[in-house]
Amino acid sequence: MKRVQAFDRLFNPSSLVMIGASKNEQKSGGMFLKSLINSGFKGKLYSVNPRESEIMGLRCYPSVLDIPGEVDLVILTVPAGVVPQVIAECNQKGVRFAVAHSAGFSELGTEGKELEEEMLRLARQGGIRIIGPNCMGIYSPKAGINNIVPRVIFEKEPGPVAFVGQSGWVAENFILMGYERGLRFSNVVNIGNQSDLTIEDFLEYFAGDAETRVITFYIEGIKRGREFLQLAKQTSMKKPIIVWKGGRTEGGVRAAASHTGSLAGNNVIFDAALKQSGIAIANNLEELLDLAVGFTCPVLPTGNRVGLLGETGGGAVASADVAEALRLEIPALPAQTQQELIDKLKDIVPVFPAGQNPLDIVWATADTRADIYLRCTRIMLKDIDAAILISYADLDDHFAAELTSLRDKMGKPIIIIPGHPSTRRQGMSLLARNGIPTFTIPERALKTLSAMVDYSNYLHQS
Repeated sequence: MKRVQAFDRLFNPSSLVMIGASKNEQKSGGMFLKSLINSGFKGKLYSVNPRESEIMGLRCYPSVLDIPGEVDLVILTVPAGVVPQVIAECNQKGVRFAVAHSAGFSELGTEGKELEEEMLRLARQGGIRIIGPNCMGIYSPKAGINNIVPRVIFEKEPGPVAFVGQSGWVAENFILMGYERGLRFSNVVNIGNQSDLTIEDFLEYFAGDAETRVITFYIEGIKRGREFLQLAKQTSMKKPIIVWKGGRTEGGVRAAASHTGSLAGNNVIFDAALKQSGIAIANNLEELLDLAVGFTCPVLPTGNRVGLLGETGGGAVASADVAEALRLEIPALPAQTQQELIDKLKDIVPVFPAGQNPLDIVWATADTRADIYLRCTRIMLKDIDAAILISYADLDDHFAAELTSLRDKMGKPIIIIPGHPSTRRQGMSLLARNGIPTFTIPERALKTLSAMVDYSNYLHQS
């Protein structure tokens, strides 16, 4: 609990200082400062550059020691060789947290590692906690901080997904692609070399953070592996954890070492340990996003029985093939349920379908399509654990509200695959924000549902 309270000063600082601020927005010190202004940072914002008196309308101070009042967070965009000196000044000031954006530390070898160790030695003297170095920093929509994609202005709508990763590229695209998919974030952290604050520290924090319901990671190397797995096992009993592990091949290990100075371990053993801790494993960025979208659904399937409804025979066939490989069952419906479906659809659907699973709603008319899906899904959910709709219905506010109400009433996930996903991006995002996961193709939907089933089984067996 103490760590949660302490980290709140990192993600929601009352005062923030940009050290190495610049008038040039092409430089990181100018780009980050401009982002803080554009994002409407809610605390007191200061800039430090001994060669300037004013930057972007803010008074510029020669040193952090000249800043009035307490300082919660500093962002360092100075050259690596200057960082230890600046950290020493931050010690005198009583700074709580520092984001060391600068590169040129352990990722470059022995000399850089020595510089990183000197930075840490000085930070520990004053109790400063460091994110990085060699990182982008944090994205906190609640506080108005955006170091990850500083040239993009997002709506300030926080959400339930937290992300921690060693790659700035992964963090950037997880946010950008995630927003397009309908994800919203509590906090995002790019930790770079994780010289001080590590994956384990943030796992512990987000485990106790009431605003975070799903925790996601991109990992190249783990500093305290046993602790991570112990924390993950405890945390996964309360909220899902998703991990994408980089550095799985010999070439990937070399790339990870030069990128963040990380050493990768045996991935077969690591994956087995993750699964034993209830963690869902992603193999790439799109799977990480798919799983995050799936687990933002507020209910989990209690079994592996899937109901398929659609207006496309090909989609049903593709789904059935994938489902079997993922150990998901598409069961035959009881005769009574089949008859109920037939009675509901009679005189509504032009080409009359049988009441089977998959249910082929052939050529439903545009004005009745959404209503038909809602009626049939309500009937089928009595005998299945999750429903997947391959639907040409308009993904509008009304459909989203009705699906959400039905999901909550039945306590079972409802997943949507639009008939034409390339023309339904906005509607897909709308549904996902309401906890109705959406996907472009059946394979991605079913792989995510399979992970949700595995996690549900883990919770019930533990």
